[in-house]
Amino acid sequence: MLTVAVVCASSLGTLPLASFAADIEPPAVTAGSPVAREVVGLLDKYFLDRSFNGVDLKANEKRLIASEPLTDQQALDESERLVSSLGDRYSRVLTPEKATKLGKYDVTGVGLNLVISDSGAVKVGAVPPAESDAARLGVEFGDVVLSINGKSTEGMTSFDALEAIQGEGATVEMDLRAPGKDARHLSFRKAFTVKNPVSYRLIASEGGPSVGYIKLSEFNAQCKTRVREALVELQRQGAARFVLDLRGNGGGVLDGALGIAGLFMDKPLVLFVTDANGSMQPLFSRESRVSKEPLQVWVNQGTASSGEVLAAALRDNCRAKLVGSTTYGKGIIQGVFGLSDGGALIETVASYSTPAREEINLKGITVDSKHTFLSDVLGNSFTEADVKQLSSDAEFLVSPRGAKGRSCVDVQGARPMVRDLQSAAVDAR
Repeated sequence: MLTVAVVCASSLGTLPLASFAADIEPPAVTAGSPVAREVVGLLDKYFLDRSFNGVDLKANEKRLIASEPLTDQQALDESERLVSSLGDRYSRVLTPEKATKLGKYDVTGVGLNLVISDSGAVKVGAVPPAESDAARLGVEFGDVVLSINGKSTEGMTSFDALEAIQGEGATVEMDLRAPGKDARHLSFRKAFTVKNPVSYRLIASEGGPSVGYIKLSEFNAQCKTRVREALVELQRQGAARFVLDLRGNGGGVLDGALGIAGLFMDKPLVLFVTDANGSMQPLFSRESRVSKEPLQVWVNQGTASSGEVLAAALRDNCRAKLVGSTTYGKGIIQGVFGLSDGGALIETVASYSTPAREEINLKGITVDSKHTFLSDVLGNSFTEADVKQLSSDAEFLVSPRGAKGRSCVDVQGARPMVRDLQSAAVDAR
């Protein structure tokens, strides 16, 4: 059950984090906060480590029931204590105040975190942020989304819903129904308050083609759109090849990595995701290619999560040469689950591997060409010097051999099998 957004970051500002959500109804209690039992249910259903670090979730649930009713603070304390006992550095509980800071990962622009329920219905999976259009219009946790821009949500996957919302136009039209109430039609205004994560410029190489340099600092809700804009503008200015700089990029929205990969390749396989049930599913980009020019990707030990996903996808599909040093090595995904009090549970829900099925976690992505950048040593003012130093034809030549000696032809030759897996994955969603 995926939300419309998928994030990959470390602590929420830097490393991987995928934004998942679930159709977990608040436990029926007569009084007090249900948050602690919501957390137990979400951990039981989605936490990747099924040993739970030796914690007995069922016993904890019985203890909580016996302790009810709980105040808001007691429920928060119990939730934090339980999550901490799992021994996972990336899992944690956020208060409503801290949960609002997840706004930069809102890829809908209207403050909606949508989920696909077990019945297939599209629902609002988290309390909308107070400043969002969804909150202004009175949308609440648990509301059912009946249609998006005139199209019924029946049979939609999370990615279908995301595409429908992200379509052209400054507004999104939806029909929603709150439990026990009549449906109503709402018009949402898209508003992205996140920073532009992309900077770019054209750099003339000495005696060679001009290079379009693109720096991507994080994967937020605007990254895919901004990279596309940069590619188009640099092409207009005469760029004949590109450098995509992912150094120090600690991750963010996983959907951003999926989308950006498709700007350089037609609907490629980007990664494999393995969930708590051991099911491996491939994820493909749905974007259409914008650039066919030779590509070089810069990475270092600060490149993590979604940054590693994108770098590995471009490498394994033999689309780009990786230059720099081995990346951080965070190959697990955290899901962001909305809680009924407006807070959120972040828990590790899946691991991922590259298109060549190489694990990333604790290993990182190896580069094709090890290089120490002048700008890493002397400062960003030397970035242009780095581009010129690495601008020869040889530096843009992609190796015909992928990871572990596997040739690119072999990786691409596996596509028919992978396509079958994709069909199964879509059906499963």
